[in-house]
Amino acid sequence: MSDVVLRLAIEPGEEAHQFSIYLSEFMERTLSWAERRAAEADAPFMMIRADPASGQEAKVLIFQENRLARAFSWGWERRRAESGLVG
Repeated sequence: MSDVVLRLAIEPGEEAHQFSIYLSEFMERTLSWAERRAAEADAPFMMIRADPASGQEAKVLIFQENRLARAFSWGWERRRAESGLVG
C-alpha cells in the first residue's frame, strides 16, 4: 500500500484555528475504525507534520488509505467554505 500525501498551506489565525478543530473532529470520528485496523496495520492510519513556509503554516498529512485522505480533504474544503475561509 502506498502513502497518500496531502500538503496544505494553512494561514495563521482563523484558518489555523479551524484546521485544528477539524483535525480533532476527524480523528475522533475515525478513532474506532483506526483501533480496529491497528492490529493489521504496518503504520499509523495518519501521520501529521508541520513545516513553516513563507508566512503560512504548511501541514503535511500522510494517510495509509486513499479513501481516508479523500474524506479528510473533502471535509476540510467543506469546513473552509462554511467558515468563509475560501476567497
